[in-house]
Amino acid sequence: MKISIAMATYNGSRYLPEQLDSFLRQTRQPDELVVCDDCSQDGTLDILRRFQQQAPFPVHIYQNERNLGFVRNFEKALSLCSGDILFLSDQDDVWFENRLAIIEQEFSAHPKKMVVLNDLEITTENLQPTGCRKLKNIHDLGFRSTYLITGCCTAIRREWRDIALPIPEVIGHHHIPHDMWINKLADLLGTRLIIERPLQFYRRHDNNTSSSPSNNISKTSKLKILISYGLKDAREGWMAKIAHTNLYLDRLEKSRSQIQSLGASERLDKAVIDLRNRLSALEHRLKIAAYPRWRRPPELLRFWLSGGYQNFAGWKSALKDMVRP
Repeated sequence: MKISIAMATYNGSRYLPEQLDSFLRQTRQPDELVVCDDCSQDGTLDILRRFQQQAPFPVHIYQNERNLGFVRNFEKALSLCSGDILFLSDQDDVWFENRLAIIEQEFSAHPKKMVVLNDLEITTENLQPTGCRKLKNIHDLGFRSTYLITGCCTAIRREWRDIALPIPEVIGHHHIPHDMWINKLADLLGTRLIIERPLQFYRRHDNNTSSSPSNNISKTSKLKILISYGLKDAREGWMAKIAHTNLYLDRLEKSRSQIQSLGASERLDKAVIDLRNRLSALEHRLKIAAYPRWRRPPELLRFWLSGGYQNFAGWKSALKDMVRP
């Protein structure tokens, strides 16, 4: 298998050298590095060009004429890769030396898996280990491993890139990050594999694009998460999920022949049905939330008896809908 690394850079000179050095230390060297720079104004391009001269593998550097933003920049980098396996790379992490080798082995052992992720170890800005791991944080917050969708620990087959790209355009405020889009599509079809061991350092600093509680160095309580996310007015979030669900449905239908060629026909039909049921359920929750609290109980009961809350967290979601604004 040929391995490509798709890297997106933007003003990354502070941490970029350490990530590039970690590529050189890989026990299984990449076959190419494709870098798309999003109009950096620091020394990022100089660092990349020096690395290009010394790297034992081809390094292709593309400088955008205008700022695309991180989603479109990653999309461009992925589209320019020629490998069979494509690794997404941020500019500020550090990979363990066996990361490429282990993930290549997993793809070989699981030919029907299109997306493979690994756990990561969270560090301080200076790469000091904190003892925190992404998956442990996810589990401590009460979520399943499937909530791991971080782009920097994602690798995909070229066939999956051809299904996932292009990433849908922004719809109002309801945009979809590239890593969520790539991973959620794979989850719908059961074509994603998670390696529950860390294969890289994830550096936390002031300029991280992700603010997910699962990336925190200090422990975040479930109560705080519930107050911050679970009991607030959720209607805007549900409207975003409705927009996303329609986009997933559209892509699955348009990619039907490609998905069938991957041997996922049965999962495709089930995914379409599940998405349509969830779409209907989200629209129903929006209607319930529009009522004042005192009018919600009979609507909640009817929705519960119809099985609508099976699309969410059951009685927990019903209770939240009762008390949220």
